[in-house]
Amino acid sequence: MVQESRFRLLRDDGRGLTLVLAPSAAIEPQDLPPLTHRRVLVDWRDAPGLTGGTAHRVELLD
Repeated sequence: MVQESRFRLLRDDGRGLTLVLAPSAAIEPQDLPPLTHRRVLVDWRDAPGLTGGTAHRVELLD
């Protein structure tokens, strides 16, 4: 699921994680929809005050 700079990641263990794309990430919000249903590597950190985290890097794996 992708909405603007927010996206939901389904982890390998089946749990979901809601992330916000960091402004410093090398990927833009418009680049997220094509990654739906693709395997990606995400470098993220907890975001204080949010129920998810901040994605600092998103890399396509397949």
